[in-house]
Amino acid sequence: MASKGSGVRIVVYDEYDKIHGSIRDAMIETIESFYHLSSCISFIEQNAKDDRASIVITTSIEDHVLQSFESLHPVEAILISSKSRRYVDTLPSKVIGVYPKMENLLAALFKAMEALELQLNANSILFHRQKDGSNNADFYFYMIWKTHYGSQMVPKKSLVEQSRYLFYSEKKVKAHIQDFNANYQASEVLYWLDKYNHPFPYNLLVSNALRTHDQQILSVIRLFILDLNKQMKPLPIGPSYNQVFFGTKLPIELVDRLEQLTSKDIIAFQCFLPVIKSRTKALAAATEPTRRRKIANVLFKIDASNALCAPMGETVLIDMATPFHITCVTRNTGSGGVQQLVTIVTLVAIPKRHRDYIFSHFIEQQTKAGKTISDFLQQTIPLVRPDNTYRRDDEDKSEISQYSIPLYVVSVAQPRRDSLAVCNDEAEADELIARGNWAQAVDSLARIEHPNVRVLNKQGSLLRERLQDLPGALECHEQALGKATDKGKAETLIHLGIVYHDMKQYAEALNQYSQALQWFDKQKPRDPTMIARCLVGLGNAYWARRELDEARDCTERALAIREHEIQPKNYSDIASCLGNLGNILHDQGDAEQALGYAQQAVDLLTIHGKNDLRLAASLNNLGAMYLACGQNDKARENFERALEHLKDENHPYRQSASNNIARLDAMEAAQKE
Repeated sequence: MASKGSGVRIVVYDEYDKIHGSIRDAMIETIESFYHLSSCISFIEQNAKDDRASIVITTSIEDHVLQSFESLHPVEAILISSKSRRYVDTLPSKVIGVYPKMENLLAALFKAMEALELQLNANSILFHRQKDGSNNADFYFYMIWKTHYGSQMVPKKSLVEQSRYLFYSEKKVKAHIQDFNANYQASEVLYWLDKYNHPFPYNLLVSNALRTHDQQILSVIRLFILDLNKQMKPLPIGPSYNQVFFGTKLPIELVDRLEQLTSKDIIAFQCFLPVIKSRTKALAAATEPTRRRKIANVLFKIDASNALCAPMGETVLIDMATPFHITCVTRNTGSGGVQQLVTIVTLVAIPKRHRDYIFSHFIEQQTKAGKTISDFLQQTIPLVRPDNTYRRDDEDKSEISQYSIPLYVVSVAQPRRDSLAVCNDEAEADELIARGNWAQAVDSLARIEHPNVRVLNKQGSLLRERLQDLPGALECHEQALGKATDKGKAETLIHLGIVYHDMKQYAEALNQYSQALQWFDKQKPRDPTMIARCLVGLGNAYWARRELDEARDCTERALAIREHEIQPKNYSDIASCLGNLGNILHDQGDAEQALGYAQQAVDLLTIHGKNDLRLAASLNNLGAMYLACGQNDKARENFERALEHLKDENHPYRQSASNNIARLDAMEAAQKE
């Protein structure tokens, strides 16, 4: 899915649901909230590739919980909501503070978010050359992107419609989109950079998309970016106008690389860089206290004479991807009583003639190599950034792989076709599904003028599983429900239950599963497979609602049916039930019994599912349970078994296990310090 939202993700580990509501009400964007540690850690790991930093808010003060978050690479800060009197200096280095009052925690959160966004801008540096001296193709991205797409403007209406689609479940964001639709004027584009009064579109879409070259989002908000470019002008001549500063913190390894560059080397920030005229204020920002290790205080001293800029009061916005020479890198102590070590990086924006030369020379090289602009754009940064997802036990049995969210699609009326054409469309869709062409398969099914229940449910499942289009999936399954009778209706209710669960509408999911279970319970002969599916769906929905007793009851009933009534036995389904039951018991505080069920799931798949990828997932889950319990040796053993079982280094299950091992290594190293 395209990376919507700012560059900072807020993750709440709220074991007893004490603070989630207060934080949700204070935020514009959706926060991610979790009640059990293993799910929270897995979420952060699985989303590590979208280039967003995470701030974790937790109600737990336990050492193993804090060390788990400390060791996760995407986590940049940890805030603790607790009345504990523990001193922050005794806690892991990413912990900013312990806050007994919500208002103090929120104030610290907003300050941390603002500082982190600036750090992400600083970390967006791209070097003109790779370390081996070869061209860095990514460095040229925006010059070519603007040239290639400059005339292909997405109108404001489409920008608004696509944004509503992207933020379909976020009411607060929708209100800001409506404000933009009603009041935005191109001549006032700079006013829409205010993240408090106008968070959309810049802070919710543009800034992170620029840093990550997310072409899917960039295509949506091209109009806004080009309006912003039109405001960029040369600064007035004179040192008092052209000298600007940017204070931030950078990883030491990045500072080390900057120090090794010569005056001929060039860098660019993949953002509209917000700098200020006051050296004192920039230095204060650079030397803000931090407990983080391997982080350096950095003050960029910038000569913007040759840059295009937009003055905004004390702030000056430098045009995106402006190339700079690095003229000097020195380490000094701060002035004005600030004794912290500061690295001063002096930059000079390169003249337009030089800038045009290096870009034209690069394009000549690409042309000689037989590469078009489209080839270049697709090879530098992938057009779509796929997310990984894993099959839940209540989902259809079709294999889940990678998928991406589509942009706004305008439907076109199709002429009426005969029944043979309809059959051909479904056959074509099945063939496209077999080849993994999900969007084309959906198009084939959508061409069927009078689709039956089977076709509608197939289309809905594709939209949900493969394209992550939950509103579209919901519409398809609701249409199917209107046409279905008897068993078809009950099966459609299960589809609806899955969609509502994914939309986090758990009460509605319970309603759908309950209706389906009621129908199957009355049928003769009894269909234990479908009854078990309904019970698993109910168990998952109750689990999400933290109604753990009900979740356990449904899951135990499903397990009994799968173990004793379904013949031949499906050991993978039994193992899934055992794993679910282990997670529920873990959340109920019965760690010993939870580990027992998780171990049974692993043992069962080891014997009967050696080629089932869920064995790797079960081993990883068991390891995560041991890690949460502080049993590091057993955790490591199971993580390593998961790696041995799955040789594909790019598979998400293997990556998750690898990340867990890395986190465990970091935790143990931190404990030795």
